[in-house]
Amino acid sequence: MLITDSIRKHGNPIHVEKEFHIKPVRNRKDVCYYGDIFAVYEKGRRWYLVGIEIKDWKVKVGPRIARQYVSVYGEVCEYFYLAARRFSQRLLQFPSIGLFSLEKMEVVKEPAYLYPDENLRASAIKRMKKGGLKEIVIESPYQTTLDSFL
Repeated sequence: MLITDSIRKHGNPIHVEKEFHIKPVRNRKDVCYYGDIFAVYEKGRRWYLVGIEIKDWKVKVGPRIARQYVSVYGEVCEYFYLAARRFSQRLLQFPSIGLFSLEKMEVVKEPAYLYPDENLRASAIKRMKKGGLKEIVIESPYQTTLDSFL
């Protein structure tokens, strides 16, 4: 079973990119340049960009590294999940980070909304459209379609 299919809070996954350039330009201060998984979920008349970082380590993933990753993904994504085999218990205290168990293949903790930078998210969606994402998907995280009012 795929990770993106196991995460259902945000709707149905309609497009998935692996090893995706998180931002249009590289910032050397960021902990990562490529995101492991970027998925667009459709829920009603909204589309959510969800970032998933996979840490398939034997040791527990702790708060320090989780904070670094959510700071980068959070500028672009509306939701962020850290997928790992084991987590530090302290990660349960971070509302912005969702936790996904690679052992159980299920969500352990739901994330809070991240309020991404509108321009960075729009850039990511535009780049995904070049890779096959539906043209109907709106770039702005703060806009929905108006078809129900027409």
